[in-house]
Amino acid sequence: MSDLTKAVSELLSKRDDYLLAESYYEGNTDEIHASSAVKRALRKSGDTFRVNFAKTPVTAVANRLEITGVTTLSASAKQLVDRTWQHNDLELELTKIISKTLIYGDSYVFVWPNDDEIEIYYNSPLSTIVLYDVENPRKPSYAAKLWPIELEDGKQRQRVNLYYADRIEKHISSSERLPFTIKPSDFEPFIDDDTDEYGMLPNEFDQIPIFHLSTGDQYGKPEHLSAYGPQDAITKLLITGMAAVESYGFPTRYVLQGEQSGISIDDEGTADELGVGAGEEWILRGVSSVGQFKAADPLPLIANYREYVRALASVTETPLHYFENTQTNVSGEALRASEAPLVKKVRMRQLSIGTTLRKLFIFVLKLNNIDEDVQLEWRGIESIDTSEQWSINKKKLEAGLPVEQILLEHGYDTELIAKWKAAGLLEGMVRQISNNDSVAVTKVQNTEIEGAIENE
Repeated sequence: MSDLTKAVSELLSKRDDYLLAESYYEGNTDEIHASSAVKRALRKSGDTFRVNFAKTPVTAVANRLEITGVTTLSASAKQLVDRTWQHNDLELELTKIISKTLIYGDSYVFVWPNDDEIEIYYNSPLSTIVLYDVENPRKPSYAAKLWPIELEDGKQRQRVNLYYADRIEKHISSSERLPFTIKPSDFEPFIDDDTDEYGMLPNEFDQIPIFHLSTGDQYGKPEHLSAYGPQDAITKLLITGMAAVESYGFPTRYVLQGEQSGISIDDEGTADELGVGAGEEWILRGVSSVGQFKAADPLPLIANYREYVRALASVTETPLHYFENTQTNVSGEALRASEAPLVKKVRMRQLSIGTTLRKLFIFVLKLNNIDEDVQLEWRGIESIDTSEQWSINKKKLEAGLPVEQILLEHGYDTELIAKWKAAGLLEGMVRQISNNDSVAVTKVQNTEIEGAIENE
């Protein structure tokens, strides 16, 4: 099998799983029915009574994976990274990339120079894939991107680019729709101003320009994969319960007729006109008895969904208080204990995603002939109140950790810390941290900011 057919086949085979993960995250998966009759009956009342808990395991992790900056060794590298960061609006773009990685289990980032700037943007796993070396599963062999285009004559085709470390190959499908089994003859070279007659152009950077982020292993798994089953049960209980509410509030009534036919309130009344108004007098002719069918009680259905919420929280290692307000007046120690599995999971995602993003920024420097390592700065991931945090900072300072590193771990930007250091403010912060006075440190920060504003 050629690289082209293998890449397209792999892409198409993974799409259903990615689309399913997207559906559970968005909360628009279909309710599962064991009976087609019940499905038809519920269709009449709709199935809008949904509460999407499957999204929470994703957002719980995503909210704690925030990159605050990139540390470099030289000033020239820092200047380049800062310019690239601002040009690509990476504060927002990286947030989206990390969220998409957690939703699908995989995401891809394309990096390429464009005139004087470096372009960095997200690529969906629905259209992009990285294939790995068979002998070394950690070594990327090549990447591929598949997307639809419309030709000048209005015909639809599928474009495919293959990205190698030494070249880029461009292809286009020979027909509008791809067959079930992909063959090399289904594509032909795509020739434009950049390629040769075979649809190829050199890659002078000796690096595949597409970076694969995953939640772990070679290809990741959606963060909420374990939530699929509990979410299906929750959806079914809530929709069925709300349908039962209607029949519970408006039960089906019956009339058993006697020998004579006809039911009326007056001489012209019919059964359909029977009312339930207060003080009304009913005259029922030829009726032996009346009654109503007992409707299903919706309360057990609606109440039991909480058990599945707890099951969802357990199997996804997400604290229960993310789903319902169970944390009231708890200590910081108790909160950390309940969030320990989540924190450990976030650390693993931080390592997996951070390793690839670090390679990405090293490549950004390489595009400008800077051979230098970088380090990512992450915001703290544990839930610690302010007074406790500064108490921990004091212990770190006493252990010999530089104040710059303490401020970095506290979530402050490297550029701001550099300004504080140049202004001689760090010594004052050291004294205040030693006194365990976070309020005073904030005053030092505000003084620096106010001074900067006055200088403007």
